[in-house]
Amino acid sequence: MNLRHIKQTGLAVLALTLLSAHVAPSVDDNNRYLKLTPLGDRVRVAYTVFFGEIPGAQERRGIDANHDGQISDAEANSFGQRLAAQVVANVELEIDGAHAALSWQTVDVGMGTPDVAAGAFSVDLVAYPCLPTARGRHRLTLRDHLRLTNPGETEVKVEDSPGVTIDHARIGAADDPSYDYKFVGAGGPISDDGLDLQFDAGPKAPVTADGTCKAPASGGRSKLPWLAGAGVLVLAAVAGIIAWRRRSTAS
Repeated sequence: MNLRHIKQTGLAVLALTLLSAHVAPSVDDNNRYLKLTPLGDRVRVAYTVFFGEIPGAQERRGIDANHDGQISDAEANSFGQRLAAQVVANVELEIDGAHAALSWQTVDVGMGTPDVAAGAFSVDLVAYPCLPTARGRHRLTLRDHLRLTNPGETEVKVEDSPGVTIDHARIGAADDPSYDYKFVGAGGPISDDGLDLQFDAGPKAPVTADGTCKAPASGGRSKLPWLAGAGVLVLAAVAGIIAWRRRSTAS
């Protein structure tokens, strides 16, 4: 093994570790990891597909569109976008009973090394679907019908955030107090039963002022006194003008 190969292998391991710090690549299988984090006005949905050593090597040959033995950034991104579209087409997401679209803000293909002859790699997808109203109690359901080739482990985890309380997060009959569910094989509970998540985003739950999601329903009552006060001022001004004109006419 030459020095170049050792460096490339080290970079590959480092990149994969940074992208999916809690997992290691499989040899024969492709693994899937979902993490949902409710916030004050949206939910962070992180979706990772980790291609194993052998299926990853097979995928790399198809990603190398110009067959030059190296996977360019454009070729990797094209693969990532195709996978992102497949996930969107197979994930059913509802928030408070209404369909919520997934629009990926991050599509990150972690090849580690561009060599086609290499193996494992990951694709990380991140979306932020909005809540119908900021803060308060909400219910989310998610089903994932994506069928991976060589399916291995699937992990679904729900984590809380400052100001947010998780009431429950269940997949079918399973009710893990740590909100961390793992199963093996294609489909399974996340496809059939799906995730049922209920949470309460309190008044201090983080809300991002980027205009993407609706602002908290605050200040509604304060606007009415302001309008009433403005109306009183206008009426007083009109009454004053009428009285002045009358005095001018009488004189």
